[in-house]
Amino acid sequence: MATGLAVLSLALLGCGSDTTDPTLDDATGDGDGDGDGDGDDTSTSEDTSDPTPMEQFPAMGISITQVEANQGTAVIIGENGEWVPGAERLAPLVKNRDTLIRVHYEIDPSFTPREIEARLLLELPDGTTTTRTQVRQITGPSQANTLQEIFYFGLVAEQGEVAPGMTYKVELHEVEAGAGTGETEGVWQTPAKPDQVGIQPEPVELKIVFVPYHHLYENIDRVAQTTDETMKIITDALFEQNPIEELIWEVHEPVLWELPMDNLGSVLGPMSALRDNEMAFPNEYYHALFPVPNGGVAGVAGVASVPGDGKGEGESRVSVSALGNSPNNTAGTVVHEIGHNEGLQHVFCPFAAAASPDPTYPYQNGLLGTWGFGVLSFKLYSPDNHYDYMSYCGPSWVSKWSWTKTFTRAKTLTSWDYADAGSGGFDLTLGPAGYEEKQLLIGSINGDATEFWWTAHGTLPANADVYGDDYDHYIELRNAGELVALLPAIVRYTNDYSTAWLTAELPTELEGLEGIDEIVRFDDLQQAHSLPKSRVQLSRR
Repeated sequence: MATGLAVLSLALLGCGSDTTDPTLDDATGDGDGDGDGDGDDTSTSEDTSDPTPMEQFPAMGISITQVEANQGTAVIIGENGEWVPGAERLAPLVKNRDTLIRVHYEIDPSFTPREIEARLLLELPDGTTTTRTQVRQITGPSQANTLQEIFYFGLVAEQGEVAPGMTYKVELHEVEAGAGTGETEGVWQTPAKPDQVGIQPEPVELKIVFVPYHHLYENIDRVAQTTDETMKIITDALFEQNPIEELIWEVHEPVLWELPMDNLGSVLGPMSALRDNEMAFPNEYYHALFPVPNGGVAGVAGVASVPGDGKGEGESRVSVSALGNSPNNTAGTVVHEIGHNEGLQHVFCPFAAAASPDPTYPYQNGLLGTWGFGVLSFKLYSPDNHYDYMSYCGPSWVSKWSWTKTFTRAKTLTSWDYADAGSGGFDLTLGPAGYEEKQLLIGSINGDATEFWWTAHGTLPANADVYGDDYDHYIELRNAGELVALLPAIVRYTNDYSTAWLTAELPTELEGLEGIDEIVRFDDLQQAHSLPKSRVQLSRR
């Protein structure tokens, strides 16, 4: 299991124009920055026990412009002295996830350089109050590309500091009484009264089973190396870029592949059959790691299906990445392919065309649009030169758009684990979905001209690529040359259109293809393609 680690106090190790690498200071106290610009003297403290009110010296000549909460992508929770309501934030904040709070500010021309103290006032749902303080030498406006020229605080999930119902207020104060006399009064508090941080109450998790492959064919004998180091790189990338409180993952035993590898999409059918036979829960993603030294097959690093959010679409929650010599590259591919599994389409960027980009992506050229932050790496990601991870351009990070969409999907899938928990949960004797699922006949028609057929359990996909309402696509089931059943079928393509799945629901009396010896499909030109029942991998459930 991988979860976010606590952010207690961020001490700085330098600054850069695009990313910053602050590190973790394990004890509450002073953190000295050593970068250039202001912030040469910075101290952070906390007061949770002294009931004596702190002295009030509202800062002059300086104004708070924005208060930002960042768990992966920037969410503005306060602006120009006002609280920003949830409907205007356009992205959620997840409970029990470490959170960076940044206070952006501007200075009046009358401002003289000096130390200013920022205070973050927090109240938790149980009534506990906390005041965090940070003192900085201010010589100019805040800079968003570094933590050395901006006020910031870390909220620690492990200490219960990221909870639904908590409130906040930010204040700027003079360190010395009388400092700033004669300067213009600015916005020294945001909001005027404490208000909601806006932490969502729902549990949000992501479950993944990584399936390493053993490729054994002719002179090839390779096993995907899922070392601790490699898996940490992959799972950290997934956790940082998904709006979740917990990533639950495991590594499967290696699966043997004794065929040539010409199309990564050909792995998805067997993966779907595997998860069905193992009675995987509908919210578990199965992700194959296929050993390819150069990190790709025919120029493709990964392939995924794009299922909907239905409970019966578990058979399509499969994807594959080529595991090459660079775990960092593989990690980016895994994040991208799992994104497809979570319902995301590609994002357009000008330097690398991707199939069927989503026209609703709001930021120009596939750029992030807002600042990103890694809650494990403590890096900042610039919105001006980082692209959404669903594009083919790099460097990449998660945008607010992808964050919000995947939150909605993860929230839905996670809810299945908690539904009816008070009454004992689902009756799993009926199957992992908690009810009797229909049996599906699925054929994977791959770009390398191979086919794989299997039966699984679920429902017809809701977002399939349907060619007309009259079911132009269908499957014939025959016995001894005689037509037994004509099944309406729908087509769903993988994200790169290299593989098509033809799916039909089997009537109860034909489950297991009982009394059938031949399956016939028809392509777009109405040409028949026949295969014997013996080539269909039947579900063992």
